[in-house]
Formats: sequence, structure tokens, C-alpha cells
Amino acid sequence: MKIGGIILSGGKSRRMKSDKSFKKINNRPLLEIVIEKSMKQLDYIFINSNNHENYNFKGKKIDVVKDCIRGYLGPLAGILTGMKWLKNKNNNFTHLMSFPIDSPFFPNNLVSKFLVHKDKYEIISANSGNRNHPVFSLWDLKLEEELEICIKNGTRKIDEFTRKKKTKVVKFKNFGYDPFFNINTEEDLSIAESRVLERDE
Repeated sequence: MKIGGIILSGGKSRRMKSDKSFKKINNRPLLEIVIEKSMKQLDYIFINSNNHENYNFKGKKIDVVKDCIRGYLGPLAGILTGMKWLKNKNNNFTHLMSFPIDSPFFPNNLVSKFLVHKDKYEIISANSGNRNHPVFSLWDLKLEEELEICIKNGTRKIDEFTRKKKTKVVKFKNFGYDPFFNINTEEDLSIAESRVLERDE
């Protein structure tokens, strides 16, 4: 099984009032942190963004792909974009792993824990503190056509799509805070400053 990882950064960052990809925690942009953490888990990572053309990370050019459907339709559109990108790039890809740009504390063993369930489910997603985090999911590329139809028919929320599919939810522990803590505001950024990035469980 060959997996590509997509960093979802295609939104308008309305609550942050500017592109949150370049907001910083301890002088490091969110985008840089998420790229580094996701690269530890997968060999190929790319970015879904409608705002910038390329990003060089430690000398490596990271592919940046705009939404395949116009209109800022949300993370499902980014996931569909990722599926299409992987299929066009290389027929050997079988799955897409999605990471949101605004949750930099995700576990370093996220993908490995998902892979345990890869043969039995079409979608595998994360849970912590009895709350689901469907933006962190492993997607079978065979879902591409069905997902595109659903989006064009008005589906916008990830769980609207996943609840109809064979989905596995994997639970992760909290370590005094949620490892899938989501940064949406300047206040959230301030909270994030005091948190440790490296977690292995």
C-alpha cells in the first residue's frame, strides 16, 4: 500500500483574519511544523492551498495543489483534490492521509496506528477525549468518484460522507491536552505556545 499525505490549507482562515499557514508557534510557522511532523510518517507529502504556489522546506520543494472545485467548499473538496492528484501522479498510490494545517500536536504514530486497520475499512479517522477528528483520516482512493458526486450534490461536512462508509475510529490519549487541538484564533495560538509538540502516543 502506497500512501500520500495531504496538508489541508485551502480555507480562508476567516477567524484568524489572515492565512493561518504562516502563523507561528515559538517562531515556527504552522505549515513548517505540520510538514515536518507528517514527513516523519510518510514518504510523500503535498499541500492543498488556494493562496500560494510553492513552498520550499529545508531545500525540498513541496507540491502545492489548488482545489479541484472552485468556491472554497471546505475540507472535503481538499480531500477530493488530493485523491485526484495522487491518481494523476502515480497509479501505485492506494490511499490518501489528510492532515489539517491548524492542528500541529498530532501524534507521531498517527499513521502507523491507522495502518493496523487498513484492510478492513474504507476510511480510518482519529478520536480523542470522546471527540472525533475526521479531518485526520486515511482514505481509500477508490472513494474518489463517489466523493465527487456527493460534493457536487451539496455534501460539505466530512462526517456526512464518512458515516455512510465503512469507517474505523481510532482513539488516542490526551496528555493534559487534546493532541488534536485546533488553532482557529489568536487566543488559540497563545495557548499553543505553552504546549509540547512531540508526542508518540
